[in-house]
Amino acid sequence: MATLVRQLRIALVTILCIVVFAALFEFFNAVPTYLSLSDHIERGSAKSGSTLVFEALVWGLLFRAPGYLFNGTVPLLIVLAVTEWRSTKTWLPYFAIWLIAGLLATGFPITDPLRLAAALLAAAAVSYLYWLLAGKSAGGWPQVWRKREPASTRKLVNYAAYVLLAYLGYQLSGFLYYGGKLLWVTVVSEPGPGTPPFRAEYKRELTASQKVAMMDFPDPVSCLRKTETDDLSKDRLKEMDWERIDNDEEANVCMFRLLGSYEDLSYATDWFKAQGFDVPNAFSSARPYIESDGTQRVVGVYSIRKNGPKFPTKGVVRRAFGSIPYGMSVNATWSKDGKQLLWVNTNYSTL
Repeated sequence: MATLVRQLRIALVTILCIVVFAALFEFFNAVPTYLSLSDHIERGSAKSGSTLVFEALVWGLLFRAPGYLFNGTVPLLIVLAVTEWRSTKTWLPYFAIWLIAGLLATGFPITDPLRLAAALLAAAAVSYLYWLLAGKSAGGWPQVWRKREPASTRKLVNYAAYVLLAYLGYQLSGFLYYGGKLLWVTVVSEPGPGTPPFRAEYKRELTASQKVAMMDFPDPVSCLRKTETDDLSKDRLKEMDWERIDNDEEANVCMFRLLGSYEDLSYATDWFKAQGFDVPNAFSSARPYIESDGTQRVVGVYSIRKNGPKFPTKGVVRRAFGSIPYGMSVNATWSKDGKQLLWVNTNYSTL
């Protein structure tokens, strides 16, 4: 019983710390903007800066935290379980663990000093919080448990623990593999833009997750369902392999590769409908929405509440997280003449 209680405590504290990290990272990331606003606007208008910081906290809690929990809970629980077998009088080992996890979660922002500083501060805060709530008491509980529990109970719990560790190890291998790719594109070799050349909406450096998606899906063929030929006819471009899509970055890159392979936006409506999306008349290829700068946008809408998440296609837990929003929309923006795809982005509707 003591083992289960301890495991439950570790899990709950880990979840709490992940949520706190998400909120603090967004908070610290917004502070420089707040300070800049305070320096350049009148005192009576400075409230807008504090509102920005508050909105950053809310954004971290509502939008960042679920993703961090989904991607980070299992690997962190495995790593922190290892630390349970030895007590420590300082929180620094936990700082190293949470810092590495934070850098992985935020896409290794080593080229952005402000985001890097935000990750460092958030990791320092949550590592100390974890040490206070769980880390300080690590190391002593296995001996206490052995004295209190009968041998038969310990044996049964040990078998159950082995099964659980095997499952967690399998899950961790996926996270480690993806983490290795994040590290590769950040430190070793950055991928090229691919075909057609991928571009993001905002004029900033691509994130590590986007770079991994560009590396894994370098051209239209890599985004299509496997066949014996590499045919890229107009109908063939509609056969996107959604089973290979695991996150928004991969979806955006592949949709860009395929939509960008058409001559102009006139094919966008048919392409979206072939993927199971609805296309509103006012945002269709026949009547694209004209932005203020003259660019043209076609929108595909997908009901998650009705159809379930578009991706990922496998995994009960992963699809459960994907079902949190009730709708998904994809915005495909073309140049003023409608002949060049500029970018694709995915948005979600939540309660």
